Amino acid sequence: MILSSFSDDIKFIFEKLKSRQPFSFSKYADGEYKVLRNEFITNCDNWTFNPVEHSVEAKLLLDSYKYEHQDYYVGISCPCCQPMDHIEWMRQEVGTKNVTWANIFVNSNYPYFVENFIQEFNRWEGRVILVANEEGIGKDLPFKVNRYVPIRIGSWLNPDLEIIVDSMKAQAEVEDGQLFLFSAGPLGNILAHQLHMVNPRNTYIDIGSTINPWIVGINRSYLRNANDRVCLW
Repeated sequence: MILSSFSDDIKFIFEKLKSRQPFSFSKYADGEYKVLRNEFITNCDNWTFNPVEHSVEAKLLLDSYKYEHQDYYVGISCPCCQPMDHIEWMRQEVGTKNVTWANIFVNSNYPYFVENFIQEFNRWEGRVILVANEEGIGKDLPFKVNRYVPIRIGSWLNPDLEIIVDSMKAQAEVEDGQLFLFSAGPLGNILAHQLHMVNPRNTYIDIGSTINPWIVGINRSYLRNANDRVCLW
C-alpha cells in the first residue's frame, strides 16, 4: 500500500489532487484481472473479452498494468474481495511500486470520496473531461464538466477503442493542468496510461462506478446501502 491503511491511502491521493500535483491513477479489479490473465470473461457490465479476438486490447491493458512512473498509481484487488492467488499474481506482476487498493474510492471510503473528491473536481481551474456511459448525456452531474465523452458498454474494445484513444490523446496534448476522469471500465485503465505518456502534466483518475448514481443509477451494492467495509491489505 502507499501508506498504512485504507483510509490513509485515499487521503494521500486526495492531497495530490487538492495540491494540483499531476498524477495518474488506474485501478484493476476482478474483470481486469481476467483480461490480464488472458481468460475469457463476460463481466457484470455485460462486456465480453475473448482472448482470441481481443489480443490488441489485452496487450494495451497489460501495458497499462506494467507501466512504471513515479506519478503513476495502480489500484489492485485485495484478499478480502478476491482469491489470494489472484492477489499474489497482481502484486508480483504490477509494474509500479505505487500500489494501493482497487476499491480505494468505495466501500467505507465512499463517503470521503463524495464529500471531498467531488467538491475538488468542481473547483478545478482547468478543463474537466469525463469519459463515461452515454446514458449520462444531458443529466445533472455533481461537478462541472467541460467535455463529456460518451461511451457504450464494450467501448474498450475495437473499433471504438482506437478512435477514443486517439481523440483523447489529442485532448491531453492541448494544454497542461487538465483533469481527466474515467468511469469506463478497462478503457479507463488504458487511457490512464496512454494519456499520461502523452502529457504527464495533466491529472488522470479512474473513478470507476463512483458517479453511477448520476449516470446510470444505483447499480452497485456499496451504493445501495451504507457500507462500513474496510478493505484489508
